[in-house]
This record gives sequence, structure tokens and C-alpha cells, in this order.
Amino acid sequence: MIIEDFMSEVGETSIREKLVACLKSNPKTLPCIFFYDQSGSELFEKITKLEEYYPPKIEIPLLRSTAREFNGELKDCDIVELGSGDCSKISVFLDEVPEESRQTIVYYPVDVSREAIEKSGRTLQKKYPEMGLHGINADFLEHIEKIRGKRKRLFCFFGSTIGNLTEAKAMEFLKNLNSVMNKKDRLLLGMDMVKDIDVIERAYNDSQGITARFNKNILKVTNSHLRTDFNPDDFEHVAFFNKAYSRLEMHLRAKMDMEVTSPLLKESIILKKGEMIHTENSHKYTSGHIRKMADAAGLFLANIYTDEKKWFSLAEMVKR
Repeated sequence: MIIEDFMSEVGETSIREKLVACLKSNPKTLPCIFFYDQSGSELFEKITKLEEYYPPKIEIPLLRSTAREFNGELKDCDIVELGSGDCSKISVFLDEVPEESRQTIVYYPVDVSREAIEKSGRTLQKKYPEMGLHGINADFLEHIEKIRGKRKRLFCFFGSTIGNLTEAKAMEFLKNLNSVMNKKDRLLLGMDMVKDIDVIERAYNDSQGITARFNKNILKVTNSHLRTDFNPDDFEHVAFFNKAYSRLEMHLRAKMDMEVTSPLLKESIILKKGEMIHTENSHKYTSGHIRKMADAAGLFLANIYTDEKKWFSLAEMVKR
């Protein structure tokens, strides 16, 4: 499998500058992209198997039924999965595609983690030896123009990852994606829908504390880049639904006053007891939100596939 590497172009200096700016902001933040080192990716895989974490239980059957709807459209198609992570979701989708169509497909996993691409690539090569594979190690928010294609493409953005973006960033991403899409290209966009708040909050506050470990792991990643001395045990995991913004928010709350230092920083990072670092948003949508986003990005909403409970949707969008 070929893997194109665009992350090396970003450079460590740029990463450090981004982290410092976020930690110096008010309120302090850390970009959720930094959850996903090897440990973070492994923890997230465990999260997807938790009883409380509902999205995969709803999305995976939906992927199966939607793939059957797409069957006739996937011959001689490039499937580009943005934020591909492990290969569990695309495998469910591909299982429903006839082998004679898979022989004509090239799958492009796009992820910031090269290790995740390599691991999923090995699995997929064994499972679908007839299918082409071409990895792209990139941040799809920064490198969307690097994803070239002359054939028709199906862009897949599963898991409601778009919900991690602010409304402005989500719109910017969709507009940028629209600008690189061709007439025959499609986007299949996973979106977690508004539902009972207790269901949402339980999903991000699991009884085993795996989500808390995942949230705190971002401090270890920060330490590796900035050489800071964050101690994850000095923070508690906080996750709650913010109704005003229709989103689940994750934070890390300082258990005590602390001074975080690094030989790379001129000034220490000061946190007061109770101060929070905002690490992630997970927006929840309505069908009205989906239509509004498609219209604003200049895309045509061709279909909304949803489960019986209407807990999760796959929005199919095409160029106007």
C-alpha cells in the first residue's frame, strides 16, 4: 500500500505554536486532533465498544443498509474516507459491496495518524485483496486540496466527526470540500442527531472511565510536543451537554492551582483550581441543521438516511 505523507510538511514548530496559542487563550483549549496518538487511538477503539457509547451501535447497521442503496454507483469509484481511524466502519460498508465492484474500487484512507493507516491497511488488504489501497497521511482540514482524483469519488466522513468542529469551521470545511469535488462526486456525512440528554451524557461519562483516560491522554500528547510537565492525574474529566449550542462538551478541570513549565516556553502556564481546558465539542443535529449546512456550503442534499429512532443520520450531498 502506498502512503502519501503530508503531515511532515506541517512541522513540529507549527504544532508547538498551535498548542501554545490554545493554552494561552481564555478559556484555555486543546485541539481534539491531539487526542489521536497511538494510545489515544487505542483508547478510542475501546470507547466504541462501550455499552454506553451508542453511536457505533446505531451507525453500523445504518452503514450496511446505506451501502446497499449505493451498490450500483460504486463501480470504478474512489472511496475517500476522511479521518479514517480504524477500518471498522468502512469494512461494514464494503462488506455490502459485491466483489466484482470492489475489484474496480480504490480506497483512500485519510488520517493524521500514519500508524492507524498502516494498521487498517494491513487488515483491509487481507480482507479485500481485490481492492486498491492508497493511504493519505494528512489533516483533512488543512490538506483537502491534496486529495486528487480523476474518477468519480465517494467522500465518506463517518462517526459524526464533523460534530467536533465549531459551526464556522464545519461550514468552512464543507465549502472547501465542495471546491475540490467534481460533478459526479458524492459526500456521505455521518451526523449524530439531537436526542435525550441523559443518553448523550452517559455516552461521554462511561462507568469504566475509559473516556476520562482518553480525554486526559491529550495532556500526554501535549507533553510530548511541548515538553511540558502536565500531570493528567491533576485533572478530572468533565463532560456535559450544552443545550444553547446543541453540543456535548468535554473539558479537563484542574484539581488544584498549578504552574506548568517547559524549557521551550518563556513563561509558565498558570491554572487555578477549578479552571477548565476545553478539549472537545460534539455537536448534535436536527434535519433542519443538515439542510442549512448543505445550502450554505453550496451542496445539494440528495438524501438523509436515518435509523428508526432517528438517533443518527447519514446525509448524502452532491455538487449543485
